Amino acid sequence: MTELTDSSLDALFAQARDAAPLPSGDLMARVLADAEGVIATREAEEIARIKDRQPKQRHPVLAAMVAALGGWRAVAGLATAGVAGLAIGLGAPMTVTTLATGGYADSDASYETTSYEATSYDAGESGYALDDLVPSFYDLASEG
Repeated sequence: MTELTDSSLDALFAQARDAAPLPSGDLMARVLADAEGVIATREAEEIARIKDRQPKQRHPVLAAMVAALGGWRAVAGLATAGVAGLAIGLGAPMTVTTLATGGYADSDASYETTSYEATSYDAGESGYALDDLVPSFYDLASEG
């Protein structure tokens, strides 16, 4: 094997730099066709993923009822009012009934004098104490 001198090696490297090999037209066509196939597959997967994320309207009757009531905010308000009414009705029926019928009036006063028309709220003459208006644990426990 013959050894190359530095000048011959430099000439060989310069010749290699000048002659840059280009891929054939057939190779470039196959690479581009493969790339277009991958792009089309990814676009189809993205469209399928977007379709899967869109909400499906399963119950059109329910959607029509919600729309007739004013939307989900109105339905949430109605549900809250219903739960509050149920809690008040089940939680302290004796306290609510007694308050509504005037059972917390003073013992020496009659029902007519403790009516709302004859009551002076400014003077504190309603006959109700603050503890009488708030249901206690005993009121809740005795009902159940």
